[in-house]
Amino acid sequence: MCKAMVVRAGSGWGKALVKQLIGANVEVVAYSGSQRKLESLQEAFSSSPLLRTVRGEAGNRTDLLAAAEGVDVIFCGVYLTYDDNPEKVRRMLKAVRSIALMSGAKMVTLEGVYRPVDEKEPVNSNVPGTTSMRIFSPELYGEAASNTIIHYALRKIVQGKPVKQLIDPSVRRDYLYVDDAARYVLELASMETAYGSNWHLRGGGPISQAELLDLAGSIVQDAPRFEPIGGLQQHFLRWYEPTAKKMLDRYERLVDNLGTFGTEYSGVSPTSYKEGIASTIKSMMAKQNHGY
Repeated sequence: MCKAMVVRAGSGWGKALVKQLIGANVEVVAYSGSQRKLESLQEAFSSSPLLRTVRGEAGNRTDLLAAAEGVDVIFCGVYLTYDDNPEKVRRMLKAVRSIALMSGAKMVTLEGVYRPVDEKEPVNSNVPGTTSMRIFSPELYGEAASNTIIHYALRKIVQGKPVKQLIDPSVRRDYLYVDDAARYVLELASMETAYGSNWHLRGGGPISQAELLDLAGSIVQDAPRFEPIGGLQQHFLRWYEPTAKKMLDRYERLVDNLGTFGTEYSGVSPTSYKEGIASTIKSMMAKQNHGY
């Protein structure tokens, strides 16, 4: 792989992947609709001649095709955050798939756990073509991973506030450090034999939210506090609580049945939860101290 394009490069996982690609001496086209996020990438990698940023809509085939000129692989991530828009995701995937065929580039899609409740199958869960692959991921955490349930909880710990019990904190799930996710995806994309298959990534192993927050609490030197949702908040939650419950139920089934979505890939030297949470919390604390 000599040249790659990262669609939605301004996202947390997108930034982590750009970092991995540049570190592997791959020329990168960072594609995003946000000029602010592109400028942040330019600042972060100002010393590297390998980065080129392009502003454009993820579903715009004309913009995508122009940006994809000469690229070997196109990467995109979907449903890695709870605020992903299903219609925009479908439009983006359709456009990227079309551009990959037109340009001759390979296509790699990373799918997270926040799929819409009305989708019975994972996005692109059918057997992929010989020049594409689908990779399924546990919930991501880390400095670059935001707009997830675990990110919300960790932010409350840093702020010294109680964590609302959106989920049962004792349920054990698999989580994956965002930098590891980017590294694993790059490793798979660099193997010709990996294309034409579905893959699922393994994280650090089953752990409960309570255990993760205990690790976070040891960094800020304050034990985590959980607070049930009630009163007026409970009244408003009734509007979307059934949807949230279905999403979380599906997430738990996804963790239990990841093997049905493809071949397991664990990678080597994964970041331990202790190390990953410590790095995440210290980064959050630094941003808070600087007023970000």
